[in-house]
Amino acid sequence: MPQVRQTTRGTFLIMRLLRSLYRRIKGLVRAEAIHREIDEELQFHIDARTDENIRHGMSPEEARRDAERRFGNLTQLKERGYEVRGGRWLETLWHDMRYGLRMLWKSPGWTAVMSVTLALGIGLTTAIFGLAYSVLFRALPYPAPDRLVSLQLTNSAVPNVPPFHASAPDWIDWRAQSKLFEDIALTGLEKNFNLTGSGSPEPVQGARTSWNLPAVLGVQPLRGRFFTEEETRRDARVAVLSYGFWDQHFARDPSVVGRTIRLNDQSFEVIGVMPPDFWYPTGDNQVLAPLFIPPDEILSRMQFVYYAIGRLKSGVSLQQAQSEMARIMERLAQQYPTNRHRGVFMEPMGEDTAKSFRTMFYILLATVGCLLLIVCTNLSGLLIVRASARTREFAIRAALGAGAARLRSQTLAEVLPLSLAGIGGGILLAWWLLKVMVLWLPPQLPGLKPIGLNGPVPAFAVALSVLVVLLAGMLPARLASRVQLAGTIQRGARTLASGGAVRHVLVTVQIAVTLALIFAGGLLVRSLVAVMQVNPGFASQGVLTMHLQVSRTKYPTNSQVSNYYHRLVAQVKTVPGVIDAGIVSTLPFTGVPLGGVQLEGKSIDDQLPSNFLSVTPGYFSAMGIPLIRGRDFSEQDGEGAAPVAIIDERLAHRAFGDQDPLGKRLRFGIIKDGMPWLEIVGVVGHIRTDSLESDRRPQMYWPAAQPRSELVFNQNRNALVVRTLGWPESFASAVIERIHKEDPDQPVYNVRTMQDWLDRSLQSRNLLTGLVMLFGGASLLLACLGVYGVVSYGTGLRLREFAIRTALGAQPVDLRRLVLVHALRLWISGSATGLALAWLAGRALQTQLYGVGSTDAMALAAAPCLLLVVVILAGLGPARRAGRIDPAVTLRSD
Repeated sequence: MPQVRQTTRGTFLIMRLLRSLYRRIKGLVRAEAIHREIDEELQFHIDARTDENIRHGMSPEEARRDAERRFGNLTQLKERGYEVRGGRWLETLWHDMRYGLRMLWKSPGWTAVMSVTLALGIGLTTAIFGLAYSVLFRALPYPAPDRLVSLQLTNSAVPNVPPFHASAPDWIDWRAQSKLFEDIALTGLEKNFNLTGSGSPEPVQGARTSWNLPAVLGVQPLRGRFFTEEETRRDARVAVLSYGFWDQHFARDPSVVGRTIRLNDQSFEVIGVMPPDFWYPTGDNQVLAPLFIPPDEILSRMQFVYYAIGRLKSGVSLQQAQSEMARIMERLAQQYPTNRHRGVFMEPMGEDTAKSFRTMFYILLATVGCLLLIVCTNLSGLLIVRASARTREFAIRAALGAGAARLRSQTLAEVLPLSLAGIGGGILLAWWLLKVMVLWLPPQLPGLKPIGLNGPVPAFAVALSVLVVLLAGMLPARLASRVQLAGTIQRGARTLASGGAVRHVLVTVQIAVTLALIFAGGLLVRSLVAVMQVNPGFASQGVLTMHLQVSRTKYPTNSQVSNYYHRLVAQVKTVPGVIDAGIVSTLPFTGVPLGGVQLEGKSIDDQLPSNFLSVTPGYFSAMGIPLIRGRDFSEQDGEGAAPVAIIDERLAHRAFGDQDPLGKRLRFGIIKDGMPWLEIVGVVGHIRTDSLESDRRPQMYWPAAQPRSELVFNQNRNALVVRTLGWPESFASAVIERIHKEDPDQPVYNVRTMQDWLDRSLQSRNLLTGLVMLFGGASLLLACLGVYGVVSYGTGLRLREFAIRTALGAQPVDLRRLVLVHALRLWISGSATGLALAWLAGRALQTQLYGVGSTDAMALAAAPCLLLVVVILAGLGPARRAGRIDPAVTLRSD
């Protein structure tokens, strides 16, 4: 009952406030009518009192005077009546804002500087907030998104292995045994379809998913229907299109349901179209098809290539569901040997993509907050300078009866129109910046949620612009309300009380924060340079790559796939200028299958973490990976040959120390029985596969022609690597022509150079470094304007002093020195504080640094030196002005 009473009272207060605001706005709109009504009402009462006085024997003139005297000050009565019935404070605010607009119009240069400063700060802040909101804070576009969780597998037997994708048999057991989930859906990981039948083959990004995906997400097709469980079990040839694919290929034709499209040389019937806000598992999916799970995959329990998401029942916490899944995995480990050491990691859906970028966005938000602080201080300084010129006006207003509160409110209301420039320019700048930044974002970042000026981002820009203007105007308004009447009017003073000291403090703050931002940018630049100097272990120059998706309809057996790859590589090698070519299951920096290897004679619990890669002969030569010992794979390492493997030098050292690894045996350490032992026939150089910054695991390679690898990883999707003479981009068309000569229906996608993949792996670091440097440059510009404004204004106030000094024999160089010393004092005070802030900034950036310390001496020395140059440049203009002073003209005008 108390909660209900509090809710009712809160609702009543809100309604009362809204009614009062409505009455005020209505009074502002009907101001003239309300004034007329008040005049008529007062006149009615005066006439009534006059008639009553006449009845008591007074003359008409005396009766009128007595009636008006009894009523008192009519003007004051009218104002009180309008205050009650109208919108006096709104009208006052409106008049002050109109006056402020006229003042801004009279000073176009000053207004332009203020508007550009505000728009720059609002635009940059809004862009970063829009990016962070879309990635981190925006809720998923599904009902009750807080109950959606992703499920991943873990392996406690292999150290330092992050959670990996789910398997279909585990998903079946989860659905059967879990009591806390409404349901769990499974989606194939980036299955690519080949769209044929309408010109050249086109790769279509798609996914194969379980029938219950719409129920788990809480969405339904926009048109048609989703496939059923029965269609999934029999692998029916039906497809559901994404909204974007429907728009691009069928121009949103409503009759698309029932049509047939050809995917992977098979006819699929279109049975539905998903709504535009459907973004799962990524925003690039164009076609969804039923997820058919072969019996062999269920028996092996070793295909970890699926996204698993579940919807918790109402009232179930993530911890409760995690405990239940732990008990289920314990039972599965007892039932299936392959499930030993296997666990489940659960987190809110979408967190798996956002968490790796959370620190980066927090750093950007903190950085843009510092920039916004600089904008506030810069605006405050400019507003103080502007208010200083109006000191006499404020004194006259105070003498005429304006109180301190009225002067403060007037000053704040006059600068509010500046927020319009911040809103307009800021939103336009943020819109443009987001368009540009999306092109530089890591490919996995957009994920489930589109990035742009979505949701509350424009409202954030509006509120932020108004807030910044009000905060920047508080100091000038306070100083304006403290003007001293007698002295100001008598002496014609042009300065506000304490205005000079406040301006100096504001500029000091700007210099300090700018130094910290420049230092942070310097650390990130030095880290980026250090990362770019890392040797990846392969030669990225002159290497062309492209992805292929083999049609299992055309090549149903592993032998046919191997023969096709052999013929395809042979065709590519015939291109003039091609040095070598090979095929690999996964390119570096595109995601590598993880696991562990078990050495012969060792327990499976002693396995070593490793990356698994299948390659064809020629791959190592094409990638420039050196062969250190033994031999490369050959065409004889096929289906009937003895199983062999090649390991890198790091795995050789960890597994065998100084012993010769050739001839020794190992196997995939993910299953105790059934996996063959592989003889080591070669040792190659170690390469970095995760990123240039991370080098966690060694590599093990096996021949793609040996079908036993199917137990570990799906070989249908591979990458072709081609080493060329000259620019690799110029060979793309010739290589694709040879591929289509071998198979006209083979689609080719992700045609990139290896250097491009290398650059893409640095996109997050490039983005962070570029944005922090952008903010540092903007703050440097604002600090320059702040120093120039303070020094220039201080020089103007000291013109009489400089004229007297000149008359007494001072040289122009002496006057210029005085002005520059003033600027240097600002730099010294700001740098002293800025170095402490820089130390804090370095500590905050520690996790993002590579190859440099958080107190890097070079960056710590460069930031103050750069600011010193800017401060000197900002002081040169006022210094030259002081040096050109004419004493006679200055003293005569004073």
